[in-house]
Amino acid sequence: HTWGMVSICPFHCVCRNLSESLSTLCVNKGLLFVPPNIDRRTVELRLADNYILEVGGADFANMTGLVDLTLSRNTIHALRPLAFVDLESLRSLHLDTNRLTVVGPQDLTGLLNLQHLFINNNQLTDVSADAFDDFLLSLEDLDLSYNNLRRVPWEAIQNMASLNTLNLDHNLIDQIAEGTFSELYKLSRLDMTSNRLQTLPPDPLFSRSQIGVVSPTPYNAIISLNFGGNPLHCNCELLWLRRLTREDDMETCATPAHLAGRYFWSIPEEEFTCEPPLITRNTNKLWVLEGQRATLKCRAIGDPEPVIHWVSPDDRIVANTSRIHSYYNGTLDFLVTRSRDDGAYTCIAINAAGESTAQVDLKIIPLPHRGNGEGENGNSGSHTGTERLVGVLSVTSNSAQVRWYMGRTTLPYLVWMFQIQYNSTADDALVYRILPPTSNSFLLKNLVSGADYRLCVLAIFDDGISSLATTKVLGCTQFSTKEDYPECRSLQAHFLGGTLTVMVGGVVVVTLLVFTVALMVRHRVCGDCRDEALTLAKLSPEAQCSQGADADPTQAQVTRRRCSFDVGEVATTTCYSYAKRLSVIWNRRSQSLHGMLVQCASTGSVSGVGGQQCGQPALTQGYLRAHASNNSSNSNSNCSGTAKPGDLEESVV
Repeated sequence: HTWGMVSICPFHCVCRNLSESLSTLCVNKGLLFVPPNIDRRTVELRLADNYILEVGGADFANMTGLVDLTLSRNTIHALRPLAFVDLESLRSLHLDTNRLTVVGPQDLTGLLNLQHLFINNNQLTDVSADAFDDFLLSLEDLDLSYNNLRRVPWEAIQNMASLNTLNLDHNLIDQIAEGTFSELYKLSRLDMTSNRLQTLPPDPLFSRSQIGVVSPTPYNAIISLNFGGNPLHCNCELLWLRRLTREDDMETCATPAHLAGRYFWSIPEEEFTCEPPLITRNTNKLWVLEGQRATLKCRAIGDPEPVIHWVSPDDRIVANTSRIHSYYNGTLDFLVTRSRDDGAYTCIAINAAGESTAQVDLKIIPLPHRGNGEGENGNSGSHTGTERLVGVLSVTSNSAQVRWYMGRTTLPYLVWMFQIQYNSTADDALVYRILPPTSNSFLLKNLVSGADYRLCVLAIFDDGISSLATTKVLGCTQFSTKEDYPECRSLQAHFLGGTLTVMVGGVVVVTLLVFTVALMVRHRVCGDCRDEALTLAKLSPEAQCSQGADADPTQAQVTRRRCSFDVGEVATTTCYSYAKRLSVIWNRRSQSLHGMLVQCASTGSVSGVGGQQCGQPALTQGYLRAHASNNSSNSNSNCSGTAKPGDLEESVV
């Protein structure tokens, strides 16, 4: 063999040609990506111990002769789909010690002759069931150890007919599908150390691992099995494994408590026991209205944990459908019940030690359907329709008050409940309302405005014969909700509020204006009165009388009234408050002149005299005549003899 350097080789890489076999070695060169100028005729390509982040695209395009590809100990976090699609001759692929988290369905497409696949020491959490489709028959070694896998594609693994070594150790696998290894005749090593397996399913694979197997053949090889480090639950389910003769004794039991920590192979067979299932709680009898939801429950204990199945009244295992769900914990859920669901259901709890059963009765209360032979008035055939048992009152746009009574045909047994069912022209869905037996009315809310409704009231009771629920239609009726115009009503209220605001404001303004005008008029009138009264007080009686004589007769008469002794009359005509003061002064004046008190009555009598002339005496009492000689002026003289202007002015001052 001769070694020689090739002319085309990536920088820092070593390329060797050995008997027409080209090797490109780029180990530990600090590469961040796959060199683009690799010779496409390369048979062996080593890119280990670098810092490559991703592979795919044109990295390995047209390298149809590549047989061995090593990408170990890089920082690859993703494989692009169809990254190896041209590597049809590849036999060995090393992707160990990277940062892969997922292997997608097309990440390994094109590896038609792959025999050795190593993806250990990554961070895998999921491996697609379709990832191995192109090399199921050719793969011999598969290493998925030291990852975070909780499950692996067992369906694909059991079809790897050429598989020799399977390493799944140091993962989080807690279950092995039964029959996975039964067809893997070439499997010689299975390592599932340090997982979370509690039990192992019986498999011929473990029988071939016994000591003393006669004449092993390539199709019946001695198998090396490693299951240490798993929390095995040592009960009767593992008794088959305990009966095998094997050399490895590293498995220990984690449970049950009395076997925890003991070596699996040192425990006697009689201690691998199980407890039969025991149903501890289950639904006894359930009454459900047709169309509503129903949930049946069944709980059981045992060792191992029982598996619960449900059997329908027609002796069939209840399977999951869009309407019925059977859960692992023993719950059977009917999302929508139908009349044919009525019957006795059987709960079966099964484990390796036996089984236990319990019966649950599901009673479906049927509902009357429209068009089932009832009369047009909604009453049953026994009613003639003359007795109206159901009525609707106080219908609004979105509510209606429903009332009913039992009528003369009282039910012979106690009513369990009442049911109201109704629908409208706006929505064909039938709405149900369940009410206690003591009620006789109900307020329907959230109705559609302007819609026609049909409503029926039903009584549900026990017929006393078959202990089944019987439904009796009390009556049916029809009604229509009122139209609703919320936009118009709110707009009207808006305008009404604005109108009221304007009116109130106008009334306030008008009131203020009237009050202001009244104050102005009163001020003007009272001011004129005071001016006139003061003028009259200052003028002499002669002037007043002369003015009265020159004026028209009406004015003269008024002037004469002012010239009378009763000055209070003047005050009454002009300004009352000012005249009252003049009257008081005049009375005091009279007291000072005559030394006697003038009675108020005489003043009133004089004031009452109408049409008295100015030349006549003001008073005719006798005491004036008796003292006429003492007066300085004649009694039949002019009005000036009644009171001197100077005396009046002096008194005012």
